[in-house]
Amino acid sequence: MEYLEIVIADDRLKAFLTIDKVEEDIKENEEIDEVEDTEKSEINKNTEDNQNLKETEISLEDVEKALSEKGISYGIDWEKIEEIIENKVYSEKILIAEGKPPIPGKDGKLIYHFEEKQRQAGTMRDDGTIDFHSLDLINNVRVGEPIVTKVDPEPGKKGINIKGDEILPPKVENPQLPRSKNTVKKDNSLYSAVDGQIVREFQKIVIKEVFTVNGDVDLNTGNIDFVGSVQINGDVKEGFKIKAEGDIEIAGKAGACELISGGNILIKKGFIGRNKGTAKAAGDFFAKFIENVSVEAENVRIYEAVMHSKIKARDSIEVTEGKGLIVGGKITARNQITANLIGSSLATKTLVEIGMMPELKEKLKEAKDKNQKLIDDLNKIQKSVDLLENIQKRGIKLPADKRHLLEKLETASVQLTDEKRENEAVLEKLKEEINVSTKALVHVKKSIFSGVQILTAHDKKIIQNRLKGCKFKEVNKEIRQISD
Repeated sequence: MEYLEIVIADDRLKAFLTIDKVEEDIKENEEIDEVEDTEKSEINKNTEDNQNLKETEISLEDVEKALSEKGISYGIDWEKIEEIIENKVYSEKILIAEGKPPIPGKDGKLIYHFEEKQRQAGTMRDDGTIDFHSLDLINNVRVGEPIVTKVDPEPGKKGINIKGDEILPPKVENPQLPRSKNTVKKDNSLYSAVDGQIVREFQKIVIKEVFTVNGDVDLNTGNIDFVGSVQINGDVKEGFKIKAEGDIEIAGKAGACELISGGNILIKKGFIGRNKGTAKAAGDFFAKFIENVSVEAENVRIYEAVMHSKIKARDSIEVTEGKGLIVGGKITARNQITANLIGSSLATKTLVEIGMMPELKEKLKEAKDKNQKLIDDLNKIQKSVDLLENIQKRGIKLPADKRHLLEKLETASVQLTDEKRENEAVLEKLKEEINVSTKALVHVKKSIFSGVQILTAHDKKIIQNRLKGCKFKEVNKEIRQISD
């Protein structure tokens, strides 16, 4: 006897047929009387042999019926099935139906035509040494140069399983060109509309133009307030102010001036502030030395010495090249302060503070208050918009002044929504930074002298005697000297 089995793959893209053959003995239960007649006995024997093997063959109609019962209707290989039946292929699992799998498409992508420069302590010279004075901070772009190009996605092709069901291909990604400033969009690309510097601001691409002074900042130039980066090829004289949304790079020295940067500040020589000089950078601050200066930045890297200055670093302070000295003033960093020498043999009072930045609490409060005000303003605007729109829905035509008001309210709503989104990003960043840093550490590579005070949010340690090669960290709210 033959019987068939059809197995469907889990993905319903294939079906397999197996035909097996089983021999069945049919035994008679009734006893056969002995017959003396030899001829009659022989006839009965032949009849029994023919009945012992009963064979039922599988037909094409049987397979059709089984396929129909399984719901298989697509991709059936009838020639293969006929071949199996005709050649009596037994006990083999043979593919008899196959669907078409979906063909994946290709994701769209954005091609950035510039390299984002990484923060670094310096650049490599030809002889293998580090040039701490050259940081290569500016990423320049010219008018008409491509910034970003979008490659459109290629959709996939649908498939079909052996039951005739359609199979959708995987969804392809379709990224959009980023928001941008000072660019021109043409076809699928953004091009620079100005000479300047490429800067990422969250998901936005901004081209910030670079302002170059081929000489000193003095009476000939006046104060500088610029939307991009500023490059000074001379000195900055006392009493002047430079404000830049991008980087500030000074090839010479800085006097008692004011520097405000939305990026990094680099002073290749020194900064002598006379207790009037200040520098605030959203990024990092680099200088050969500073004296009687107030500095605020993400990271502060000084080549030779920090003397009688106030530094607030949102991350770290490092003074490890040349003499590597910190003496006098107050030095504060959220994470790590590293120097060769801290203090002096004259027991000069020097304050070194690590851990949480005090001003973060105030900034967090300001951000929360601003967010609430934006929410309140948006609610007021929305109420006014709803009121005017409801009047229109009742079929009443608004006067010209009211239509103009509605347009202004809608524009203001968009602007405030964008401002609220940006403020919320600032708020989240402040929440992450407000916790006391577990990385807070004072690392002295050579010596720390008496007169130095190490401060944290919970403790203060006054150095009584000169110590060499040591580290200090807050442990269980106490400042302790730790080993490597």
